[in-house]
Amino acid sequence: MNVPLDEEQRDLLELTRRLLAEHAGEPHLRRRMDLDAAHDPGLWRRLAGIGLTSVVLDERWGGAGLGEHVLAPVLHLLGEFAVPEPILETITGALLIQESCPEDFASTWLPRIASGDALVSLSFGARTPVVPYAASADLLLLCDGDVTAVEQTALVVERQDAVDPLHPLYRVAGEGRLVSTDAEAVERAWTRLVAGSACLLTGVSTRLLDMTVGYVKTRHQFGRPVGSFQAVKHKLADVATAVDLSQAAAFAAFRDTAAPDAAIRAAVAKAYAGEAAKPADVAALQLHGGIGFTLEYGLQFWLKRSMSVSAMYGTVREHRRALAERLLAR
Repeated sequence: MNVPLDEEQRDLLELTRRLLAEHAGEPHLRRRMDLDAAHDPGLWRRLAGIGLTSVVLDERWGGAGLGEHVLAPVLHLLGEFAVPEPILETITGALLIQESCPEDFASTWLPRIASGDALVSLSFGARTPVVPYAASADLLLLCDGDVTAVEQTALVVERQDAVDPLHPLYRVAGEGRLVSTDAEAVERAWTRLVAGSACLLTGVSTRLLDMTVGYVKTRHQFGRPVGSFQAVKHKLADVATAVDLSQAAAFAAFRDTAAPDAAIRAAVAKAYAGEAAKPADVAALQLHGGIGFTLEYGLQFWLKRSMSVSAMYGTVREHRRALAERLLAR
């Protein structure tokens, strides 16, 4: 990770890294895939225990009141580990509740979210035809100008085919309570999801790059490591450059999602992240050779997550089109 971090970011990042290394490595991903259940309540409680679900919430709700910028490197790290949990969605939903919902609703849900007792999913109408992790959610926020809260008992979900079984997607429906008419807060929430997904995607790309570099250092052809050949070096140098630039853009976009230009920066970041993910995916698969295609080899988890997150909360084409329309409208 080459982006400078402040002390709060470094501390939270190191704490998260130690937890994930112990509890969320590749064996964890294989167990969740075998169970056909992405969400792990035990891991979720651990993530909540180190403050990931509460760190940006106000202290009166059980949070630490830190700025949302502290989470950018953590989201990147979650991408590196391909963690199959709705941390981004739950945090975004919690901030939306804190910023725009009535006191009685906030007092019911925010302490539960902060303590790790509740997960949140969000639907943005046509912008999210499918919703990740919805079957595990205790609360669904339907955001289409207004915000309607649908509790788990009233939520109807239908699982859809997905490239990544550890990033399950659902069509959702349900009757609930109107809890906000703040359209600006809804757009801020969308911006957070876009910028946050860029952070996740750059983390996935970083892991693909690291795995590929490690592999070509040990794989030999013609009596020398594959990574010593100039063509391989150039390919991976191009990937590394693209991934580093996309990471910087993603962190900058997540720094302040309430800024006047936040939506633009988020769209730029997700477009950059998606563009960097493509060569990272291709290089990883090509340079691993035949083993890269196999289910027995761990590369599959990050290839699938990259494709899934690239399509989540706007594709490269969609964000580029939106940016172009903004420019032409000036």
